[in-house]
Amino acid sequence: MLHQQLLLVVVLGTVISMHVAAVTYEVHAWYSGLSCDGTPYNVFVMESFTCQDAECIADPSTSSTNLGALNTICTTDYMKKIQELFGNSPYIVMEAFRDYDCIAFNYAMGYFASGNCEGSPGFSDFAIATLEDDGSASVFTYDAGLCPVDSLNSSFFADKEALEGHSCDYDGNRWYSSNNNKITTPAPTPALRASTSKGLSTAAAIGITSGVFILVIVLGVFIFCWRRRSSDTKSRQSPLQPTESIGSIQTPPFIPGAPHRHTTGLWDDDVIITKRIPRDKVRIQTRISQGAFGEVYTGMFNGRQVAVKMLLPSMRENLQLVNQFLGEAKMTAAMDHPNVVTFIGVAWDSLSDVCVVLEYMDGGDLRFLLSQYEAKHQPVGFNRQKATIALQVCHALAYLHSLIPPVVHRDLKSRNILLSRSMEAKLTDFGISKERLDTTLTAGVGTSLWMAPEVMLGEYYDDKADIFSFGVVLSELDVHTLPYTNARKGTRDPYGREVTDTALMQQVASGKVQVEFSKVGPPSITQLGYVCVAIDPSLRPSAAEILYRLQTILAHEL
Repeated sequence: MLHQQLLLVVVLGTVISMHVAAVTYEVHAWYSGLSCDGTPYNVFVMESFTCQDAECIADPSTSSTNLGALNTICTTDYMKKIQELFGNSPYIVMEAFRDYDCIAFNYAMGYFASGNCEGSPGFSDFAIATLEDDGSASVFTYDAGLCPVDSLNSSFFADKEALEGHSCDYDGNRWYSSNNNKITTPAPTPALRASTSKGLSTAAAIGITSGVFILVIVLGVFIFCWRRRSSDTKSRQSPLQPTESIGSIQTPPFIPGAPHRHTTGLWDDDVIITKRIPRDKVRIQTRISQGAFGEVYTGMFNGRQVAVKMLLPSMRENLQLVNQFLGEAKMTAAMDHPNVVTFIGVAWDSLSDVCVVLEYMDGGDLRFLLSQYEAKHQPVGFNRQKATIALQVCHALAYLHSLIPPVVHRDLKSRNILLSRSMEAKLTDFGISKERLDTTLTAGVGTSLWMAPEVMLGEYYDDKADIFSFGVVLSELDVHTLPYTNARKGTRDPYGREVTDTALMQQVASGKVQVEFSKVGPPSITQLGYVCVAIDPSLRPSAAEILYRLQTILAHEL
C-alpha cells in the first residue's frame, strides 16, 4: 500500500512538473452600499482558469433590490489581496479544502470581524464573526438578517493556536486573522492554468488539454486515497461537528484548580473555567420568566437568593445554542458596574444542564412597573424617580460604550432593565448575545420596537444604536405605554388591520412616525428624548452627554 502511494506521488509530481503554471484566484468582495468604498462584509476566493477583473458592479444576486456592490479581482496571492481589501478593519479568513489534510484547495472565505451581524453574498446569508480578546475566533452564519438564533446555519471556532499556526483542523480548514496579517497565499495544490494568450497554437492547446485530463485523473486517485485514509482516522477520533448533539459529549467533573482537557467549545474557555461553580450548589426554585430559547428561575447559591438562567429543555441538546449561551455568560462575566446585573458564575455537570447564575433583582423589570402604572392610571410625565431610573440606565450605557472595544447592547428595552425594591435600576442581557439568544418576540413584545433604523435596515451601526433605544425607553418612562402605541392605533393597512411591527418600523425609519412624549414635566427631558431618536445617528448625543444633561435636570428642575 505504501509503495502504491509513493508511486502515485511520483506520477503526480511528473505530470505537474510538465504542466503546472501559476494558479490564478478569483476574489469576490461584497459591499453593502452602491459603491465599493470602505470595508467589505464578505470576501470569497476560488481558483479560476478564466478570471476577469470587474470593478465595482451591482451584485447580480441583489439586482431586484438595487442593493449591494461586487468587486471581482484576479490575483495569484489572494491572502495579500484580502489584507488590502480589509485594510485596518478586523477580519477572519477560513481556507476550506476538499480533503481533511488541507491539501486540495477548495475555496477561502473572508469575514469582517466586527462582532455584529453582517451581510453576505446576495444578502441570503449573514454572519457574526468575532476576534476574542484571548486570541480565539468564532463565526456564526445565519439565513436571516439581524441574525436571529432560529435562522442559525453553522458555527465555527478557532483557538489562538489555530489562528497563529494555521494548522489543519478536523474539518479540513485553516484559519487566519488580521491579528497575524504578515501572511501570503500558501503554496497551492498545483493546478494547471489554461493560457489566455491569443497566440496559443492548436498543438499547444491539445497538449494542455491532454495534460489537464491526465492531471484530473491522477489528482482524483490521489485525493481519494488521502481522503479515505483521513476519513478512517477521523472516524476513530470522532471530533465535534457544528451541528452535533451534545448528548454524548463528556466534560471533566468540576474540581476547582484542576486542569481541563482541550475541547472545541466555550466550555473550555479560560473565562468560563475561572467562573465555573459547582452545579450541586445551585438550587433551582420557581420559574419567573420564559422566552423563545431560555427561561429564568429564582434559586439559591451559598445561602444567597439568585436568578438562574437556563436554555429551554428542548434546546439543551443543541451544541450551537449551548456555545452561544456560554458566549453570553462570558460577556456578562466581564462586566463590572453597579448598574449592570452582577454575574455570579456558570455551572454544569453535563453540557445539557448548563446554567448561568446572576444577581437576583427583587423589583421585577421596568416594563412590568410601567404596565402597572398604566393599569392604575398613574400620572404621566417625568418625576424625580423616573429621571433617576433613566440616569442609572445611562450610567450602565456609558460604561459599556467606554470599554475597549465598546460593547453595543443592541437590545436595550424596558424588559431588560431590572429593578430592586428600592427602585435601583440595572441593565441585563447585553452585547452580542442579543443577536443570538433573544431577538424574537417575548410575551408579545418585539425587540424591533426599540431598534434603531440603521440596525433594522442592516446598515453599519455603533453605540449610537443604543442611544436610539434609550430614547424609546425615555418615552416609555414618560407615557407608560409600549412604544408607538398611539401611532399603531392610528395607522391601518388597506384591509383595516393594525400594521405589523415591520411596517411600523419602516415608517419610523423614514421619519413618518416617532415615539411620543407627554407635555408633563421638564421640557428639557422631552427635548432630550427626541434628539436621542434622531434618524441620523450622528445627531444623537453620546451616553456621556446624556448623563450630564440628566444630572443637570435632576439638580435644577426636579
